[in-house]
Amino acid sequence: MKIQKNELAQKINKIKSVVPKKTPMSVLQGILVKDGYLIANNLEMTVKAKIDGAEGECFIIPMKAFDLISNLPNGEVEIISDGNNITIKAAKIKNKYQTMDPAQFPETAIPEGEEQEIILDSSELLESMKRVSYAVPAKSSNVIMTAMCLQAKDGYLNFVGLDGHVMAWDKVKYTGDFSLLLPKNTTDKLQSIGVEGSISIRHNKLGAVFVTEEYEIYTRLIEGEYFKYQNMFSELPLHTVITRAELLDAMVRAKMCTEERCPVKFEISGDTLNVSIKDSTTDYHETIVLQEPLAEKLTIGFDARLVIETLKAFDCDNIGVQLQASKAPMIIEAEDSDFEAIVLPVAIN
Repeated sequence: MKIQKNELAQKINKIKSVVPKKTPMSVLQGILVKDGYLIANNLEMTVKAKIDGAEGECFIIPMKAFDLISNLPNGEVEIISDGNNITIKAAKIKNKYQTMDPAQFPETAIPEGEEQEIILDSSELLESMKRVSYAVPAKSSNVIMTAMCLQAKDGYLNFVGLDGHVMAWDKVKYTGDFSLLLPKNTTDKLQSIGVEGSISIRHNKLGAVFVTEEYEIYTRLIEGEYFKYQNMFSELPLHTVITRAELLDAMVRAKMCTEERCPVKFEISGDTLNVSIKDSTTDYHETIVLQEPLAEKLTIGFDARLVIETLKAFDCDNIGVQLQASKAPMIIEAEDSDFEAIVLPVAIN
């Protein structure tokens, strides 16, 4: 195989995070080159990246060769396989690696059965995934919570994530009806790999594949029924508007003043929000002027980290904030889209 170093290194760097560092199948600790694709597989997800110059080839690039390829000089790289070894040549550089039998490399495809296909604009898909992904935990005792829900119904495609403390919901107009529960590592990979253009999603009950001109990402789906998220976003009686950057900056300053895990206190009266956080060494206060006065006085506590993560997920200048009581959730709404999020309160002294 002959290929430009920049293309090979770029594609390897895009997919190498899928290669497992520990696995009972040692053949997976490399990237398969086959029929014009680089293929990485960890049995939960498979990523295929299209490359030039690999048509008719079939061999495995072992993990230990990834760093060498990234550090080769620009120009043409040649990789030669003799079955047991691969030899990498570039300019005056030549190195041989022991490799594995490509016939043992498991290739993933959508399981047989009834299959549906969806066509979406990748930028729209990735923008909504990015907004919601902070609310999807990497681990949870409830496996459904480790999924991002993509649900098309009633003229919208909904993107939902929740971890029991925060919940995020975005939606875009879409005509169709389907529901997918995607593992977090799949949505993270879709965002990091940089897919462009139209994206085709083929799926059945067990798995899905996202296909673009350059990449194919196969994933298992999480089985089960997602939470009734629409019911959790009912309108609350108290409403105000806040400049997002002012609140975010205040939260960051308050959080950096404490090393302990203690709640931030919101004290709202009229058009004033007093943000405070206190521990054994800190007693921080900052006042923010609201754009709309709150109809009632309210004191409520939150986990500062969760409020900061939620505010960072928004990219608008102003946010709407809905409240009800000291033990009720806070709903945050974007001024320029349908994106909204819930943050649960915590007890304060």
